[in-house]
Amino acid sequence: MKKKSLYIIIIVLLLGTGLFTYNINKPQEIKKINISKPKIVETKKDNTVEEINNLKKQYQNDDVIAYIEIPNILKEPIVQTTNNSYYLHHDIYKQDNIIGATFLDYRNNIDNSKKILIYSHSDPEGTLPFVKLSNYNNQDFFENNRIIYLIDSKEKRTYEVFSSYIETADFDYVNLESYNGLTYQEHLEKLKSKSLVICDSELTEDTEIIILQTCSFNSTINSATKYQLVMAKRIK
Repeated sequence: MKKKSLYIIIIVLLLGTGLFTYNINKPQEIKKINISKPKIVETKKDNTVEEINNLKKQYQNDDVIAYIEIPNILKEPIVQTTNNSYYLHHDIYKQDNIIGATFLDYRNNIDNSKKILIYSHSDPEGTLPFVKLSNYNNQDFFENNRIIYLIDSKEKRTYEVFSSYIETADFDYVNLESYNGLTYQEHLEKLKSKSLVICDSELTEDTEIIILQTCSFNSTINSATKYQLVMAKRIK
């Protein structure tokens, strides 16, 4: 009985630290979970409207707006609602679930935001898809897996990874409209300069990017807050 009570207390403490700096909620993690992993049903036609509509029906959830694919790495549906809290502890079926869902920042408009922020849980046991993002801190993995696709009801967008690193204190990357005195291009160059891998991507004021965020479990970094970030620019 004491062990069971201790386990409940630990879970409550882990779930109680979920507020993200600048009023953006950060996904929090647990150590042992049972996963019902979402599966994307492929359509026979090259029709993104049909694909997204099928996902909405599959999960009975109109919050599904897109899916993300990193070939041979992960493929996950993306939801969006009016805040960054709900899908931290609700799955894609809108059921209470501490593994949450992969979701788009509520401030983003997927059709016209130059910077798109996507969040998802990770776990120390390596069972959740976004935990694989930590592999981008390795130069060889980075060079061989640079392409990311974002598919919504209007189009399939292609992105190329330009930065990967673990953040512990500087959360400017979540800013969408101002960058602490920097221009947008200078802001992008700052994000690139933090990368743990070498990249020669050119970034301009017109560059569109996506940022994938999940928790990091890198034991070499002594910080209570650790976020694995992978950033990619849109390519034509």
